[in-house]
Amino acid sequence: MPRKLPFPPNDNFGSYEPTISADGNTIHFARFAHNGDTRVKGPTDIFVSHRIRQSGEWPGTAEDWSPAERLPDTVNSDSADQEPWITPDGNTLYFMSFRKAPGVGPTGIWVSHKQPNGEWGQAQPVPGGNINNSEYRTHCFMPFDLPGQPSAMCFVSIRPREPGAPNTTDLYTTRQVDGVWQPAQRYADRLLDSIALKCRFSLVTRDDFTLGVVSVHDFGKFHTLLFVHYDPKSKEWKGPIVEAPFNDWNIDGACPNFQANGEKMIWSAGYDHGPDLISGGKDGAGGLYDLFWLPTSELIAYYKARAGVG
Repeated sequence: MPRKLPFPPNDNFGSYEPTISADGNTIHFARFAHNGDTRVKGPTDIFVSHRIRQSGEWPGTAEDWSPAERLPDTVNSDSADQEPWITPDGNTLYFMSFRKAPGVGPTGIWVSHKQPNGEWGQAQPVPGGNINNSEYRTHCFMPFDLPGQPSAMCFVSIRPREPGAPNTTDLYTTRQVDGVWQPAQRYADRLLDSIALKCRFSLVTRDDFTLGVVSVHDFGKFHTLLFVHYDPKSKEWKGPIVEAPFNDWNIDGACPNFQANGEKMIWSAGYDHGPDLISGGKDGAGGLYDLFWLPTSELIAYYKARAGVG
């Protein structure tokens, strides 16, 4: 059963697409303007909440967390800014933005670096690697660290697999070498390619088992989650594909992020609010979401039991 975070970091204005810091004490998330928070200047802005009292068991109570604070205009804009992911050292924030810039498509990946004074620097499109492209949508920039392979990032993009081919929604990977993003490559995998309407891919390795979580977006309706696992010997993703036990095909709930040490998964969902509009509407509106979490050990145990593996 999903565990709901206290109020705060949840509140009456909703919290969407969270990312959790390596120490578990900072959560960045997106917030929709139409849910009533007048601080939101664009259709969506990125906010943060801090665990200010850390003596008790995580996540603690409402008294342990600071009220949500909007990130400065060096990060946010008058466009839609969402899907934050923060590096384990807490100094770099990646996110998706609809803002316009040369060489960036309808949606692109932007980055802001923490300055020596602790403030966030001016966000810029992620350079190089063909991550951003003036013609195509790119989103959900997430860690892609597989056993025995160099650290990498993955993202979802809608672009042709080869010149002249139709646009398809695929998973791409890239990594930094000496601080430079390498050319993104489509991640071809028979199982993952068979899952239609995927909009985010998250993975975690705990106790020598790698679990993959596919966010599936039935566009115009709702997000749900599917579980798969990785075989390091064949270097392929394997089934059986298992639905998350908390999926509700009438209620939006997905966009997970794993803590850097793999201890817990955090995601956003409207379980307590019922069906509503989700992100991507013509006016940029979105439903009201709360933050939920589960220990990764429980997710893996559930998958193994249902899939008959491990």
